[in-house]
Order: sequence, then C-alpha cells, then structure tokens
Amino acid sequence: MSKGSKFWLTILIFSGIAYLGAINIRFIIGNELLNFDEFNFKSFLLPVELSLIFKFISYSSLVIIVSYFIVFISAILFLINYKVNYRENVWLLVSAILFFVFSPVEFYSCYLDFKFYLMYLEDPYEYEQKLLVFGERIGLLKGVPWIAMLCYYTIIVISIFKPLKKTKAELEEADKENKDYAYKYIMHEEDDIIKE
Repeated sequence: MSKGSKFWLTILIFSGIAYLGAINIRFIIGNELLNFDEFNFKSFLLPVELSLIFKFISYSSLVIIVSYFIVFISAILFLINYKVNYRENVWLLVSAILFFVFSPVEFYSCYLDFKFYLMYLEDPYEYEQKLLVFGERIGLLKGVPWIAMLCYYTIIVISIFKPLKKTKAELEEADKENKDYAYKYIMHEEDDIIKE
C-alpha cells in the first residue's frame, strides 16, 4: 500500500467514525421529539426544551455534513491511489458499491440537514418549520437512509473479516477449471454465414 493510499485510508477511517458517531448522537437527540410508540411529535415539550433539542440537532447535522463530504472525497481518493486486483479483493469492491450506491440519498439528506441548520441560525425559537423539515428528514424516501446506515455498518464488518478474498493461486485454479470445463468450438469454413 502506497503512502498516499495509507493517508487517505486514515482520513477515511477517522471521518467515518465522526460521521457514524454524529448520526447516532442525532438519532438519540431526535428521539426526544418523538412519542415512543408512534411516529408523532411530542406535544407537551416546553419551548426551552425544543430550543435545546433543535440546537443539538443542528450542531450534530453540521458535523454530519462536513464528515460525510470528507468521507466521500477520501473514499474516492483512496480507491484511486490503492492499486489492487479487485478479483482477489472482492470484499473491497463490495464495500465500495455499498458506500457509493447510497451517495445520492446522503447528498439529499445533507441538503435537508443544512436547511435545518440555516433555519436554526435564522430563528432559534421558531419551531413549526423546523419540525416539518425534521419530519421530512426522518421519513426521507421511506427509510432508505436507515438501510444506508445498515450498509455502512456492514462495510465495517466486511472490512474486518474480508470475506470473498482470494489468493492468486485460487484465481489461477478457478481459471484453469473454467478452461477445463469450457466448451471449445472449432470453427469450420462451412459454418460461416454468407451474407448476400
């Protein structure tokens, strides 16, 4: 592994920790707005409590936005700098696919988070619009961000255990078996199709 790929991998790991940590913190804080058994906002919260919850949600959203952009850029630069045979390291390819397939959803989520942050800066004591944006953020695409979170934690497990990793010898043996069992068709001149 080159120095460039090690550098981008280190940035990727630390920014990924910040990203996942901020998402979990925002989830815990945002839960204070919702009733336990229903998808409704609590109606008995005091304005001071709402203001404090919105403050923490907006700050954690800012950390999420910055750390996701760092994760995204460092993941691209790591994959560019890390020269690897993807046939041998299928786990890395699967991890990259799981991460990048949800990037459009994450960019839209970052847009909603930034909108929420700006609304908090404009008027910290206005609650209705912030509740609407927060509700839109929670119900975004019928739970696709939650599926993305499961995939991100799956990437961690895949990176630790590295399933589907093959050695060169295993790949050469698989290629040999494919050649042994492949049908070899010998072309004859009479098999050619003549176009008129």
